[in-house]
Amino acid sequence: MGKLDTLIKDFNKQYKEEIAARGIPKIQTQKIPFSSPRANYMLYGGIPRGRIVEFAGEENGGKTTTALDIVANSQPLFEQEWEDEIKELEAIDKKKKEQQVRLDYLKARGPKQVVYADCENTLDEDWARNLGVDTDKLILLKPQSQTAEQIFEMLLQMIETDEVGLTIIDSLGVMLSAQAYEKTMEEKTYGGIAAALTLFSKKAELLCSKYGCTLIGINQMREDMNSPYGGMITTGGKGWKHNCSVRLMFQKGSYIDERGNEIKRSSESPAGNLVMINIAKTKVCKPDRRVGFYTLRYDTGIDVIADTVEVALKYGIINQAGAWFTFIDLDTGEIISDDEGEQIKLQGKPNLIEYLEDNQYLLDEINNKIKALSI
Repeated sequence: MGKLDTLIKDFNKQYKEEIAARGIPKIQTQKIPFSSPRANYMLYGGIPRGRIVEFAGEENGGKTTTALDIVANSQPLFEQEWEDEIKELEAIDKKKKEQQVRLDYLKARGPKQVVYADCENTLDEDWARNLGVDTDKLILLKPQSQTAEQIFEMLLQMIETDEVGLTIIDSLGVMLSAQAYEKTMEEKTYGGIAAALTLFSKKAELLCSKYGCTLIGINQMREDMNSPYGGMITTGGKGWKHNCSVRLMFQKGSYIDERGNEIKRSSESPAGNLVMINIAKTKVCKPDRRVGFYTLRYDTGIDVIADTVEVALKYGIINQAGAWFTFIDLDTGEIISDDEGEQIKLQGKPNLIEYLEDNQYLLDEINNKIKALSI
C-alpha cells in the first residue's frame, strides 16, 4: 500500500466517514415527485433528495401550492421507506451489531418528518389538506419575533437530528436580519438577509447531503434597483443561488374554465389556472426541458389527469389528429381498442379527460409508461 492509499484510509478512519476513495461512485439521485406528471417530466422525476431547491417568482405564481404538493407526496414516501428498511433488517436472522443498532434506532425515531417554517404566517390549513398534506404530522414553525439568524439556526439544529426529510421556508423575502431588527425605521440597513442566508445555505448544503434532507426555500422577486435597465432579481444575494442545486421560477399562466379550456384573464369566475415553471438552474438532470406548466384547479388542487394527457402527447402515448385523440400501443404502434374491439377515438380534450376519469385502468397504464420514460 502506497503513502496516498494509507492517507486515504487514515482520513476515513479519522472522520468516521468515507470522504476519500478511488474512482467516482455512481449515485442515482433520489427524488420527491410532484403530483403533476408534467412537472415530473421537466425534472426527470421530481425534486432531488438531500439538496437545496429554490421556488421563486411573482406573487400568486403557485410557489406555496407546489411546495405543499411536495410535502403531501413526501409524507407517504418517508413512511414507506421507514417501513421497508425495518422489514429488511427484521428479516435478517443473524444480525450484526450495527444492524441491530440501526433497527433499534429506526423504531425509536419513526419515519422522517417534514418541517414547515411559515415565516409569513399565512399557511392555509384547509388548502394544505385539500392538496393531500397530513397537517397533523407536519412540524409547523411559526416565527413571531425571531430574526432570520435565529430561524436559520433552529432549522439547522432540526436537520442535524437526522429526523427531518424535508424542510420548507416560506418565505425568504419576509425574513428580517438581526441588524435590521435592532434599527429604527429611519435608519438604513444594507444587504438584508444576504449574509445570514449565505452562511446558512453553506451549512445547510453539507447537512442536507449528510442526513438526506431536502430544503426548499420559497423566494420572492424584487426590482433590481442597482441596474440602470431595470429587471427583477430574487432576495438573498448570490451565495444562496450558488448553493441551490435546482432553481425554479414560477409565473401565473392562463385561467381555465370547468372543462379545462383557457379563458380570458378578465373572466369573473375561473375554475383554475396554469402554473408556468421555468428551470433557471439544475445540477441534477439535463437542462433540456426548461419550460413547462401544470394545471391547478381551485376546488381540487392539481389536475393530474390533464397533465398526464400533456405528457402522453409528448411521448406519443396519445396521438392527436386535429380535434381527435387516440391511444397508441408503444410496442406495436397500433391504436388501442376498447373491450368490444372498437378503436378508441375521442373528439376534444375535455372528452379525452372525461374518458380517462371513467377508465382508471387505462390512466394507470399511461402513468406507468410515463414514469418509465421520464426517469
